[in-house]
Amino acid sequence: MNPQVVEKIVKRNAQRMADPIEDIAKKLAKQLPMQEVYEDAIKNPAKEVGNIMSDIMKVLMLVATPIQYMAALQDRYRKFLDVSVRRVPQEQRIAPAPQILGPVLEGIRYEPESTPINEMFSQLLSRSMDTQRVEEAHPSFPWIIRQLSSDEAVILSRLREATYEYVYTSSLDQNTRRFTREKTEIDEFPTDALQFHQNLGFYMNHLSSLGLAGIYDYKNQEPIHEEIDGNQVQTGTKVFCKYQLTDVGRKFINACTTS
Repeated sequence: MNPQVVEKIVKRNAQRMADPIEDIAKKLAKQLPMQEVYEDAIKNPAKEVGNIMSDIMKVLMLVATPIQYMAALQDRYRKFLDVSVRRVPQEQRIAPAPQILGPVLEGIRYEPESTPINEMFSQLLSRSMDTQRVEEAHPSFPWIIRQLSSDEAVILSRLREATYEYVYTSSLDQNTRRFTREKTEIDEFPTDALQFHQNLGFYMNHLSSLGLAGIYDYKNQEPIHEEIDGNQVQTGTKVFCKYQLTDVGRKFINACTTS
């Protein structure tokens, strides 16, 4: 084939590859301020002008280039960005920081629509575009969201509204003097909204490892005594705990869910 023809085909294909990305960037630019500057950056995405839209174009290219022929994903980005932007009052809109936008768009590539995790990504992106709440959008939050299951997102939302009591007893082995055989006495956490309610203990351990929530003591333990050979002997202890958010967990859930 003629080399000039090949070169034309390559250029044409490259242009087609960029078009969907430009469409998404234009969609976002129309809903944000400083439109003239943004439009200039869209026309010259490689031009280092130091403006916000140039950063947005770079993020979109990095995220979407490997699968840019997937029309469904392109449509997904458009819808997602539209919802996230429109949630913010027009007079309060600013362009999102690339440190938020990039990981968020990367995250929704693997997340179905209409899930609690997708909603968290959307709410966080909205915070990053809102002058009144942008300080809530910490760069670590997209990475935390990506580590959560939908059930864990539900748990965090529940704990935002209330704490739940968890009381258990442990037996004291008289030979080793160690507490064993934990037995749950009270567990108030509502598991009806969880898809895999049997995983609640694992979920709480995982949320604790992320520093978001846990099951924490809220008052002193009570020793359990029994009479043995005429003597009162401690045979166990009762522990009083609550499911609750940490300070970091509360900031996270406030930034990633509806107020």
